[in-house]
Amino acid sequence: MVEGTGDWLVAHPTLGHRKYKSLIDTINVAMGVQRLLIFTRFPVPGHTKTRLIPALGQERAALLQRQLTEHIVDLSQQVKRVYPIACQIFYTGGSQSQMRQWLGTGFDYVEQHSGDLGDRLQAAFQRAFSQGGKRVVVIGIDCPFITSELLQTAFNALMDHDVVIGPALDGGYYLLGLNSPNPSYFQDIDWSTAQVYPQTLAKIHQNGDRHYVLPPLPDIDSPPDLAHLKPQFSHWLVGLDNNG
Repeated sequence: MVEGTGDWLVAHPTLGHRKYKSLIDTINVAMGVQRLLIFTRFPVPGHTKTRLIPALGQERAALLQRQLTEHIVDLSQQVKRVYPIACQIFYTGGSQSQMRQWLGTGFDYVEQHSGDLGDRLQAAFQRAFSQGGKRVVVIGIDCPFITSELLQTAFNALMDHDVVIGPALDGGYYLLGLNSPNPSYFQDIDWSTAQVYPQTLAKIHQNGDRHYVLPPLPDIDSPPDLAHLKPQFSHWLVGLDNNG
């Protein structure tokens, strides 16, 4: 501590706390202590949101992928303005150059690992922890109902819980946060089924980990899910109603 700072804090406890918290937040961001990992795919028609193609067509399904991703990326920037996190975008389906041209240069872009979703998630968490992360949260772009407050709740929960998880209504999860790497959470999981959340929760209980469960929210994965976009995201549905 700088000489004299302690006396100043005693004399100015409120201002001192604010300045100290601001300093700690700045250090946390610089060190990447709290990391938000965003999983997404470059929106190539026919290769993204494939389960929505029967309802929307290839072009409109790719457009929705673009809208969902941009929404989540904008949300991450809103959070960064009020909370100390570092953001990384884990992508597939395109090049780093394409991702930067699309979403800008203010992110660390990482190509997703090969393998199934579990392999890719495990590799992303391992990378974040190996680089100094202490509280790491991963989200996809399928749930536009995630809020800034919810993300802050997730990171805060990791201060006294081992795991934080956000169950999706379809049986998966829209958010997973860890404060240490644990490969077991990504092994022997029936990915892309309604068993993902219950199987993961069972592993959490088996490990005896302290966990925090966020409110359940819908993902936008299949044609029936499009109804969840109304009314908050009805503007996205303009032009998506008919096949093309």
